[in-house]
Amino acid sequence: MLNFLRNNQPFFFILYSWIILIVILPIKYFKDSSVDSSIVSKTFLSLPFFIYYILFAAIVFYTSFKINRIINKSVLFPKSFYLSGLIYLILMLFYSAINYSILPAIGNLFVVLALEQFFKIFRNETCKNLIFKSSLFLVISMLFSPLNIILLPVIWVILLVIRPFDWREYIMPFFVLILFGLYIVPFGLINGELYSWCESWWVYFSSLRVIPIKFSLLVYIVFLSLSLFLSINPISSTFVRSNNRYKKVTWVVISLLFFALCSCFTSVFFLGFYPPFIYPFFVPISIIIATGLIRSRFKWIIDLLLLAFFIVMVLLLCLQ
Repeated sequence: MLNFLRNNQPFFFILYSWIILIVILPIKYFKDSSVDSSIVSKTFLSLPFFIYYILFAAIVFYTSFKINRIINKSVLFPKSFYLSGLIYLILMLFYSAINYSILPAIGNLFVVLALEQFFKIFRNETCKNLIFKSSLFLVISMLFSPLNIILLPVIWVILLVIRPFDWREYIMPFFVLILFGLYIVPFGLINGELYSWCESWWVYFSSLRVIPIKFSLLVYIVFLSLSLFLSINPISSTFVRSNNRYKKVTWVVISLLFFALCSCFTSVFFLGFYPPFIYPFFVPISIIIATGLIRSRFKWIIDLLLLAFFIVMVLLLCLQ
């Protein structure tokens, strides 16, 4: 039905992405102008309101393009497609006010960089360097999205799935955490600003629990649940027939999906956030939905679901 979604030319991905950003961001700018951005200015950067939108557009577009490059270099798709990044961009664009989404968007960029390192891990090749880099990226992402600490165990799950046991690889995340602590804690103590840093950091993060468009959370839950359900069959069918490398890469995505979902549940049931802190979840779910769109025998169903999601979110935004 929507065959343009499966175009394998990067030009069309860039064109569609920037058309969506250029059309939707000005609408969000005027709709979000009533949102209190003072807390963002105090804890991030004191910038003019519209600069947040330019930064957000650049960060989300680059992240979505990076997702496409990583997936196209893997074995997940039979040829190059640019659908995963487009879905990610749409999910990030509508979820909340832009100035509240900047730091989670930066955090997601580092999650994607960590995912790139995971995809480079092979069974018969030592990967201490890759694990160090992926751990470093995930720890940096925690500076922008504290709940990303829940994603750290994905490193050990991936090692368990792909690699034979090597204790030096398993301790690498702890080494990165210690290294970070040795740099940040003494610097903060010397300047006497460690407590105020941590307080501002958490105040900003806790402020992310507000500002969804009315009914948008329900629309997101319905769309993501149905898309995941419809993608299970084509993914599982391909999984059964595929080689070991495809299976291991699929497990990487599923593992990230699981821990991102744990992060979401933690934000709701333990921290009382509303809406849920679901930003990291958008990375693996966009890959899974794209797989369903590309490999499903009933592509038109998921096509209609994605189109309906986009139209409903635009209408909700305009009627806000």
